[in-house]
Amino acid sequence: MSPGAPRFPPSLNALADREQLRPRLLAFVGLWFLVAGMLAALGIGIVLFASLAVLLVGAAVAGGIALLSRHDIGHKLPAARESAGRASRRLKARLDEQDLPQRVQRSAALASHRARAFVAVPKSKPVAVDEHRRARQLNQLGAQLRREGDYEQAAERHGAALAIVRELGDRRVEALTLNNLALALVHTRGGVPAAVEHFEQALVLLAELGDEEREGQVIANLAFVRRRQGRDEDADSLLSAALDKLPPESSAYRQVEDQLRRAS
Repeated sequence: MSPGAPRFPPSLNALADREQLRPRLLAFVGLWFLVAGMLAALGIGIVLFASLAVLLVGAAVAGGIALLSRHDIGHKLPAARESAGRASRRLKARLDEQDLPQRVQRSAALASHRARAFVAVPKSKPVAVDEHRRARQLNQLGAQLRREGDYEQAAERHGAALAIVRELGDRRVEALTLNNLALALVHTRGGVPAAVEHFEQALVLLAELGDEEREGQVIANLAFVRRRQGRDEDADSLLSAALDKLPPESSAYRQVEDQLRRAS
């Protein structure tokens, strides 16, 4: 085709081909019927069947050509391949712009870090909770042994609880445990000096914490020890100081008042 010749779309070319194909098929079919009639008249059946087979094959080939021309497959396949290629290139460009591999790696690293944090946190909390529970149980057992008069065993339980709470750094519970340990030691042989020392340590902690009510209770317990030692004046002074710390409506306040009243 010369450069100046007009170019028609593939669909128009296919239509023209189909228009030219129909007369040829009709002529071929007419010619076959003419030959078949002559062969039948001559009694040559084998040749008739052979020509029929040739006709069927030719019709199948013609139908295939027409189908290809109708759907314009020859022109559409390259276009489909080109469209798929363009889509693939656009997808690759988007993945490259979004830096997907690095984002996946960062997401995996973050998920791994969170998983380690999630696993690590529960390991520390139950240990602290168990230790606090153990210290509380030891203090309760020591108080029960004091009520039963077994002061040495009580001192051992309170001493074990004191070691736990000091390790935990719980100063309030440490002060209360020092008070409990002193109450047990004061009834053991040679335990009064150690009891006074533990009372004084508890008072320092409670004063730093600003817990005046419990501070007043410990002062009252120390006053009991001083009276036991025969130091009545020190005991009365301590009881008066305890009244200044205790709430007037508390039972501890009334008990301190009764001791001062009996002492006078």
